[in-house]
Amino acid sequence: MASVSYEEIIAKICREKGVTTEAVEAKIKEKLQQLSDLISKQGAAHIVANEYGVKVYESQGPKRLTIKDLDPQLRNVEAVVKVQRIFEIRSFQTATRKGRVANLQVADSSGSCRLVLWDEKQLKEIEEKKIKEGDILKIMNGYVRNNNYSGLELHLGGNGSWLVNPEGEKLDNVVAATGSAGSSEGPEKRAIKDVKENEQVLLVGTLVQIFEPRFYDSCPQCRKKVVFGEDEGFHCAAHGKVDSIPQAILNFVFDDGTGNIRVVCFRDLVNSVLEVDDAITLRDNPEAFRDAQRKVAGKQLEVKGRVTRNSFFDRLEILANSVDEANPKELAMELEQ
Repeated sequence: MASVSYEEIIAKICREKGVTTEAVEAKIKEKLQQLSDLISKQGAAHIVANEYGVKVYESQGPKRLTIKDLDPQLRNVEAVVKVQRIFEIRSFQTATRKGRVANLQVADSSGSCRLVLWDEKQLKEIEEKKIKEGDILKIMNGYVRNNNYSGLELHLGGNGSWLVNPEGEKLDNVVAATGSAGSSEGPEKRAIKDVKENEQVLLVGTLVQIFEPRFYDSCPQCRKKVVFGEDEGFHCAAHGKVDSIPQAILNFVFDDGTGNIRVVCFRDLVNSVLEVDDAITLRDNPEAFRDAQRKVAGKQLEVKGRVTRNSFFDRLEILANSVDEANPKELAMELEQ
């Protein structure tokens, strides 16, 4: 089994800590209320397990996964994938760290994803052309991250390794690369009633309801969420200790006449949708938000993004990677059709 279910997490907490199921579920419910619908019920259970000091995956060895089974809670991941595209190595520098990073698009028979490389061992092999498109990689001791734009990713850091074209490992019926992770393939234009999970789609319609933005602390370098450590500082998984900057998350309901769907926006897209210079100015300022809300309700938009499933509410949502005003003529043609 690739991940631990909600029921198994509760049972493990009760068994190790001698608490009742009702007590654990009450804590999970409280966590969901704190975080609204930004995490799943299973994700909230993982947080509560951590607060109890229960390590959900502690006794597990390496987890051999297919791409469709990736879970952002997992470490010590093993996978066999085929290289579809190799992107250029990029350099980064923060106040506490500098280094390089590279991305590969990889796939197996269940799906495709981004493979992110942080360690010089693998980066040097990329530079020396020891890895090429079509190679099979056996990933060992990787970990999983959720990227708001491209979805779940495999990462290899200093403790990770790979084998290139390992003997006895074959991959048949590898799926085509998706539009994520730098792929040149664009999203498919869809009606909301026709969208399917994990598709990259383009939707044209109307913003019909907008919810107050929420905020989180992020790394100034990669913009990903950071955690507050015991040394009273913020830490990024990729860049170490950093001075955090706030980032906004915005949810709105989008309708195209065939149905409606919730769209989730992050960072600069929030400013664009709300037509403000900086969404941070709306924090703890409900009147300013209501002004922005009234101004943008009813806007006709073109939304591009990935279709995901919110497991807690069992509904499809769009993680947006671009939001633009729709061309009125094109929208009229869509409605006419």
